[in-house]
Amino acid sequence: MTRHATHKLYNILAPLAGYAAITCVVFAPVLAHFTRAIPGGPVAGADGPQNIWNLWWVQRAVASLQSPFYTTYLYHPHGTGLYLQTLNASNGLLVLPVTALFGPVAGYNAALLLAFVLSGLGAYLLALRVSGSRPAAFVGGAIFAFSPFHLTKAWDGQLEQVALQWTAFYTLFLLRAAEDLRGRDALLAGLFLALVGYTSWYSLFFFAVYTALFALIWLAAARSWQARRALAVQLVIMGLCAALLLAPILLPTLRALSGAGGGGGEPFDPSDPLDLILIHSANLYDFFLPSGLHPLWGDAVARLAQRWHPYIAAWNVALGYLPLALALAAFLPPLHVERSNVQRWTFKGGIAWPWALLALASLLLALGPVLHVGTVRTGLRLPYALLLALPGADIARRPSHFVVVATLMLAPLAALGLRATLERVRPARRPLLLALVGLTLALELLPPPWPLRRFEPHPYYTRLRGAGGALMDMPARAESAAPLLAQIVHELPIVGGYVSRLPPYPFATTVPGVRQLWQGAPDSPALLPAAPDDGLIALNYYGVRHVVVHWEALAGGARRRYERALAQALPGVVPTYTDDRLSAYRVPPTLLRPLAFFGPGWHQEEQDGARHWRWMQAEGEIVLVNPGAASRPVTLLLAAQSPRAPRAAALAFDGAPLGTWQITEAGDAHILRLLVPPGEHRLALRAPAAPAPGDPRMLSIALVAAEARWGE
Repeated sequence: MTRHATHKLYNILAPLAGYAAITCVVFAPVLAHFTRAIPGGPVAGADGPQNIWNLWWVQRAVASLQSPFYTTYLYHPHGTGLYLQTLNASNGLLVLPVTALFGPVAGYNAALLLAFVLSGLGAYLLALRVSGSRPAAFVGGAIFAFSPFHLTKAWDGQLEQVALQWTAFYTLFLLRAAEDLRGRDALLAGLFLALVGYTSWYSLFFFAVYTALFALIWLAAARSWQARRALAVQLVIMGLCAALLLAPILLPTLRALSGAGGGGGEPFDPSDPLDLILIHSANLYDFFLPSGLHPLWGDAVARLAQRWHPYIAAWNVALGYLPLALALAAFLPPLHVERSNVQRWTFKGGIAWPWALLALASLLLALGPVLHVGTVRTGLRLPYALLLALPGADIARRPSHFVVVATLMLAPLAALGLRATLERVRPARRPLLLALVGLTLALELLPPPWPLRRFEPHPYYTRLRGAGGALMDMPARAESAAPLLAQIVHELPIVGGYVSRLPPYPFATTVPGVRQLWQGAPDSPALLPAAPDDGLIALNYYGVRHVVVHWEALAGGARRRYERALAQALPGVVPTYTDDRLSAYRVPPTLLRPLAFFGPGWHQEEQDGARHWRWMQAEGEIVLVNPGAASRPVTLLLAAQSPRAPRAAALAFDGAPLGTWQITEAGDAHILRLLVPPGEHRLALRAPAAPAPGDPRMLSIALVAAEARWGE
């Protein structure tokens, strides 16, 4: 290895070792519990387990050579896509050996520590590129790596937001591509932008906006059309590389987002105090608060900030007083002018001003679509409102997270400011000034005392490993990651799950047996009436073999309702295991026979004396299950009314049209004979729907009688 190469390697390893040492000091409490606990506050109790499961699933998917972006382990039996999940697949791949050897808790902690170390290194290299001063660049990297925002994401257990290293390296190589005009740097920038996307869609959106702002500034500053064209070529290379690498997940994500209600338009209501976008917007005062995690004054800051953010905990976007002071020092007039490849800006303010513009623009966007000042929502529209009109912008419902761009911009700005300050001090006193800056920064960004969160599922789950079938962990808790942690132990598919955006899941609310357990209450439908053993048959047919009920989550009337639901879904079945926390049931095998039940698209059954009816939305399904090996005939006896106006209901069986059913206000009966092949099939009814007077629901026809008669 040549002396030059050795010197370059040292210039990377030295700061890397420095950030590693600081990271170990900051997260010292977790080091002794690396495989058993993660650090974090109350929010980490929910978000931490979800990210632990993410690492477990990515490792499992890679080991079985399948895509990590779809799983059948959640939302049994059909599974669910994880394109909108906070999957941070890049973290899963980065720590895959740790997860495989020592478990997902160790993988989580490894990803956490690496994020801080590598974020510091990436920001250091960016600050060094801009400032040319290694000591100043090291301080700049520390400002980004240990910023209040970054520490808050670790405190909240949001690993996808902790992994900021890719954003720092992307910003570095984008700058190199713009200044040196080398295709290699543009390709590396595209690679790191793709890694940003594989980590967090939020961050990808924010840094796509950053890229547009960067391009505007650098193109405007170029001195000729030839220079602009060369820069544009680099940007195109970078964009194509990122798009190519993101292609496997980009289009499926946009489709999933569209199905979840995303898109353009104006998805916020300035008059709604609970509007999610406005709640997650920064307050003008937030940037000038000290860190709310500080062990000395954090509680006082939190009490003040909660007056402005009464509905969320994610308000800590403090920039830091010393980082801001150093950034302002970057605009001190230079003592002398150097000609170097890192100083190409000859405008007023030297090379600091483009980074300041980018920082200010990101802070403006972090304020969200409407300006908040203290407890006052002013009504003044801000530029973020324009972003919400973009297709797919619904994925970025956390405007305050734009502060991550500002904290990254503080790295080169603070490095420039510290370099300018050092130049005004005698050389003999510069080490003392650097020590004072480091001590002050450490005091200001002092981390909190980290609570350790252990996640220990009930020992019973170890008995289920390898048992086969799917498991229902009850009662259903859509916002709880406890079933995910249990799944890491038992390794069975589960009914339901916990993902960032809940998918449609009619299976849980329509299938006999499953629906009673999911809703925690028995039912006795008069339309398509259920036989006493329908629940057992359905659970067996759909492969649900285990039911675990956590009694500690039920009390009083809820427990009594759930006991009745259990008796209806699992008649005569006694627990195979029970203690003061839970009871476990095995679904006994039973002789299967055909089933018919209402699928999605129907409102709950209603009753007036002896009269029963069920409203349909614009489309409703009747599910027909033939568990045998041969086709079975079924006769459906249906009767319906169409209040207010006659309707023609279109019928289709597994998508094949069956004609129309004319339904009047007085009511009409219909007999439908079908030959049902083996498996699950769907009869769909479609009719125009509209809200009724005094009823906001979308209603079309009302089914007043429904019976299925199966033949041989």
